[in-house]
Amino acid sequence: MITLSPLGFCRWRQAIGLALGLVAAATSPGATAGAPAPDPTPDALGAHARGVLHQIMTSERSWVRIHAAEALIAAGEGEAIRAYFLSELPTTESSAFRIGVCRVLATTAHSVDERNTWIAKAESAYCDVTAPDRNQAIETLCKLGHRVSGPALAIVRQNAAGPPSAPMALALWASQIAGEPRALEGLTGLLTSDNPALRTSAAYALRWLHPSDPAVRGALARAVADEPAGANVSAYLLSAALTAGADPAQTADWETKLKQALFTGAMPARFEACWTLRHRYQVADLPQVAPLLDLPATENDTRVGAAMIILTILARH
Repeated sequence: MITLSPLGFCRWRQAIGLALGLVAAATSPGATAGAPAPDPTPDALGAHARGVLHQIMTSERSWVRIHAAEALIAAGEGEAIRAYFLSELPTTESSAFRIGVCRVLATTAHSVDERNTWIAKAESAYCDVTAPDRNQAIETLCKLGHRVSGPALAIVRQNAAGPPSAPMALALWASQIAGEPRALEGLTGLLTSDNPALRTSAAYALRWLHPSDPAVRGALARAVADEPAGANVSAYLLSAALTAGADPAQTADWETKLKQALFTGAMPARFEACWTLRHRYQVADLPQVAPLLDLPATENDTRVGAAMIILTILARH
C-alpha cells in the first residue's frame, strides 16, 4: 500500500479532483446541459460508485444484483449486504438467482456452520438433475473454493469425463479444486477448442484458479496470440493470462488490449475485464473509468465493474 503524508494526500485529492471535474464536464454520459457538475472529489466519486451499486442491487431482479452485492461486500459492506439478503429471503429463495443468494450469504456468514449451510444448498441444487441452475450451482461452489465430495464429486467426475460442454468445463474446474488428477490439463486443453464458448469457459475458470504451472501459462499465452483481435473471447483470455502472469514480456500489451475491451467489447467481456483491471488501474486512470458509472441500465454489469474498479483504487489510497 502506498502511504502518503498529509500534504501529499491533499495534493493527490486536489489533482484527482481537478481531473475528475474536467472529465465530468466534458464526457459524462449522465450530464445534461446547464446542470451543475457533481462535486469532483475522490470522496464524491466513491460515494457515487457505492450509490450506483446499491441502486442496481435493489432494483435488478437478475444475477446483476448479485454482482453488485459482491462488489459492495468487497468494498467493506458485508454486514449490511448480509442483513439485506436475509431480509429478502422469502422472495429470492425460488428466484432465478437463488444460487447467487447462497453465494452472498456464504461469503458473509458469521460462522463455518452458517457458511456450510449455504454451500449445502448450492451443492443440493447441483445434484438435482431437474434443477435449471445446476451450472450456476457448481460455478458458485468453485468460486467459494469448496471441495466437493460424495454424490456431488461423483457427478463432477461424470461430467468432467463427458463430451466438451459448459457442464464439462465447470466440472473440470471443480475437479481441480477437489484435487482430481489431470483436471487442470483437461481445462487447459479447452483453450484450443473450435468452440468459442468453451475457450471462454476455460479462460474464465483459469483466471479464478491463478495457475502457476508453466505449461498452463504457456498455453494461455498461445491462446491469446491465436485469438482474433476484438473477439469477446479475447477479454477472457487476456484476463486469465494477466492474472496468471503468463508472459511478463507481453504484460503491457495485454493490459492495453484489455483496457480496449472494457470500452469496446460486449457487456460480459467488459465485466470480465473489470475483474482484472481493478488491480491494474491506477489513480490517474480514474477519469477514464468514472463515466462508465453513468451508462444506461442496459449496461448495469459494466457499471458494476466500473464501480468495483473505482472503489478498489480508492481503497488502495
